[in-house]
Amino acid sequence: MTEDRLFELIEIWGADPDAYPESERAGAKALLAAYPQRFAAALADARALDAAFAQLPDILPSAALTEALIASAPKPASAGAAWRLPKFAPWAPASGFAALAAGLFMGLMIAPTASAASDTDDVQALLEQALGYDPAALTEEIAP
Repeated sequence: MTEDRLFELIEIWGADPDAYPESERAGAKALLAAYPQRFAAALADARALDAAFAQLPDILPSAALTEALIASAPKPASAGAAWRLPKFAPWAPASGFAALAAGLFMGLMIAPTASAASDTDDVQALLEQALGYDPAALTEEIAP
């Protein structure tokens, strides 16, 4: 336990060491017992704040507010609800058909232009630049 950590605990949890996290409580008590004057000012400030908090009245919500909060809380899903199919969305088949139509249109418009001889030469040149060699020449060398 470091002194800085003890100052943090006093600032966060107050003057009572029993309120500190259990894993740090023993170290804090030992450091407070070893150097009581070093932490006296911080403990006095924490005790004053603790006393101010103790003077505040307990604020409890009204019964009507409690009931309204409980009523507005989300309800857990029933066990059978997990196996039900989702509600039918009327746009789902239409969107599937639109995607199919767009795919067919794109395929029909792009496929004829991609198979032209001039484009094949351009693709071959691009492939040769990207790979650094001509794949067609390589396959001719490898073939028996």
